[in-house]
Amino acid sequence: MQIGDNMNLFKKLQNIMFVCIFTILSTSLHAHVLEQTSAQVILRDGQVEIKVIAERERLIAALQNDLAWLMGEIDTVMPANLSVTQQQDFMTNALKQKTQLTVNKQLINFEQVKVVNQDEHTLSFVFQAKHQFADVTDISISFPKTLGSVHVSVVKPQYKLINAGESAHINFK
Repeated sequence: MQIGDNMNLFKKLQNIMFVCIFTILSTSLHAHVLEQTSAQVILRDGQVEIKVIAERERLIAALQNDLAWLMGEIDTVMPANLSVTQQQDFMTNALKQKTQLTVNKQLINFEQVKVVNQDEHTLSFVFQAKHQFADVTDISISFPKTLGSVHVSVVKPQYKLINAGESAHINFK
């Protein structure tokens, strides 16, 4: 192999490394930005928990939008000079006011809404409510327009005790 061949090989390897590093960096940066809001509704005996995961900056921009206030999508425009804690309190209250849940066609009030920082870009809001139904046949949920489109999954866990050495049969009707 000659020196010129080694230089060509070196340049090819350098280009391949650049492409690999660029791909890794762009993939990891893209992974931190939430594309759409998601929500998971968990139905348990006597209670409902809703976990909403939203992109922080997009939600702040939506709540600071004067046009959204004029259109009635938000009740109050979020001030720009709030601390992080004040922003989270504002977002929590805004979401609690505009999120509606019905269980078996009965409106359910949220007893508690907490916000949890997922990471620097993402917030998680946890809504908790109780209901008095022995059998939940239907739910209806609506979210404020400020969240944009929301991907919703509904989970109704089935609980079983499996004794040592036995198996459980789970039936999905």
